[in-house]
Amino acid sequence: MSELSDDAAKALRDALGAEHAAVWVYGLATAFARDSPVTSAVGDAMEQHRRLRDTAEQLIKDAGQTPPAAQPAYDVGQVTDQGSMIQVLLRVENDCQVGWRSVLERGEHAELRRTALDGLTTSATRATRWRITAGQRPGAQQFPGQP
Repeated sequence: MSELSDDAAKALRDALGAEHAAVWVYGLATAFARDSPVTSAVGDAMEQHRRLRDTAEQLIKDAGQTPPAAQPAYDVGQVTDQGSMIQVLLRVENDCQVGWRSVLERGEHAELRRTALDGLTTSATRATRWRITAGQRPGAQQFPGQP
């Protein structure tokens, strides 16, 4: 893949921005995860978001563009415990779903669409797990990533 249309490039930059935020938020979440399964899930999610962030950055570089940098911090509101942390994680996963769905809809190249589908699927799966952990029903959304 060498070139990106303007629409695909913007969508990929937005998805990368969501991944930057997710990595930051999951780092914060480590301070509030108290249950072993939650701590493990936070660590796994952090690895997946780093992988997707790195992949998005490389795709942008391969297209001859400069990827946007992460912000030094992100406004998450007040996080006081594991429950409020999970609500923030749900928001960040939703943002990632929206970003990757946009890439999927605008991507012209198979590699870009595969990455977008991976990002959308893994983020939707994680969000479902967080909803179930928080006791929310239904656990899954009908159309993940729909703004």
